[in-house]
Amino acid sequence: MGQGRLRVGTLYSLTLETVPHLIMGMKLRRPDLELDLTMGSNEALLKMLEDGVLDAILISISESEIDRNSLEVLPLFHDDIYLAAPMSAALDTTAKADLRHYRHEKFVSLAEGFATYAGFQEAFHIAGFEPEIVTRVNDIFSMLSLVQAGVGFCLMPGRMKKMYENTVKLQKLAEPYQMQQLIAIVFARNRERDPSLLALAAEGRMYARTLNQNG
Repeated sequence: MGQGRLRVGTLYSLTLETVPHLIMGMKLRRPDLELDLTMGSNEALLKMLEDGVLDAILISISESEIDRNSLEVLPLFHDDIYLAAPMSAALDTTAKADLRHYRHEKFVSLAEGFATYAGFQEAFHIAGFEPEIVTRVNDIFSMLSLVQAGVGFCLMPGRMKKMYENTVKLQKLAEPYQMQQLIAIVFARNRERDPSLLALAAEGRMYARTLNQNG
């Protein structure tokens, strides 16, 4: 246990800031530790954790059934969802987005099993219509590249904002459609004394505290 290598699973969207921050902190705590990183959907990562393929995962627990008896959950931050549109779109970015106004737009979506897909389904269910989905993709960077190229609109978590705010138009969702994601580190409860997981949890708590202070 805790010897040399930690297999961590993460959502693609967390590789922008959260994961690099945690990795750098981990390397300071345990310089000899190797971190294997696997990226995937919420659903796939949870299954890999349950099957013992991964030691810890960073996912949105808002869209997942978590067995709290066997899994330890360390919350990191809450994230809001935005409407993202091509720069050519007529979007009032000073107002909040009422999805009913976008009934006739085309959309790009993540595939089923991804965190933002569940929020996407729920938001349009509340809006009362099925959006026209041009294509479904398996990672958030591909989805936003398609939005940049003018293929369609999408729903995007706020953690992507810093990277894309100058290349896509962003509008926060209006209250009825706002689905907050809770991002957390999840690992098996029976391994909570593993030194590598203890280091990851400690780094996660520090990161969460920093975000709360800055927020």
